Amino acid sequence: MRIESTCRLKFMVACAFLIAVCFGAAAKYTAARQKANDTRTEKALLDARKVSTELTNKVRELLLKELEKGSYEGAISVCANVAQDITRQFNEKSGHYVRRVSLGYRNPNDSPDEYERHKLESFDRLSREKKLESEYYEVVSEQGREYLRYLKPVIAGKMCLNCHGQPDEIPIGVQRIIQETYPNDHATGYREGDVRGAVSVKIALPSKTAK
Repeated sequence: MRIESTCRLKFMVACAFLIAVCFGAAAKYTAARQKANDTRTEKALLDARKVSTELTNKVRELLLKELEKGSYEGAISVCANVAQDITRQFNEKSGHYVRRVSLGYRNPNDSPDEYERHKLESFDRLSREKKLESEYYEVVSEQGREYLRYLKPVIAGKMCLNCHGQPDEIPIGVQRIIQETYPNDHATGYREGDVRGAVSVKIALPSKTAK
C-alpha cells in the first residue's frame, strides 16, 4: 500500500509539473520574426495567442485544484477527459479551432491533422538544429477561404518525463494507470528538451473586401 501510495503521489506531482512546466512554458511567447501583413491577420494573431494561453492556463488550474484536494482520480480525469471538455468549450466560446496536438499523442483526440503533422515534424527538425521559435503562424487558403494557422510548440521538461519519458523512467504505478486509461498510448519515449507537441489554433479570416 505504501509503495502504491508513493507511486500515486509521484504521478500527481508529475502531472502538476507537466502542466506547469510544459504548458506554462508554452504560455510565454516572443514576437515572431514575421509581422502580420494586414489588420485581419494582426487581429487573428492576437486572438490565437490569447486563446492558446487561456486554454493551457485553465487546464493547469483545474489539475492543480484536484491535486490540492488529494484527489488522485480527479487528477486522472482532468488529464483524460476534462481537458477535452475544456477544449470544446473554448471552441464554442471563441468560435475558433483550438486544441493540443502531438505526434506522440496519448488521447486520440490530440492526434494532429495533416497540416499540424507536417509542422510538428518540422519542429522536431528545427529543435535538433537549435532553431526552434516560440510560435509559428501563417495564412493558408482552404476551399477558397483564408485562415490563420497558429502553433505554439510545447517542450518536454525534466518532470514531464515521469509520464512521458523512457519506459524505465516512468514509475510502475504510473505506467499501470496510463495503460488502464490509454491502452493505445503513443506518448512515451521523450527526453528532456524534445518537442512534446503544440497548441494549435485555426481562425477564419474575414474577406479582404468585407467592411
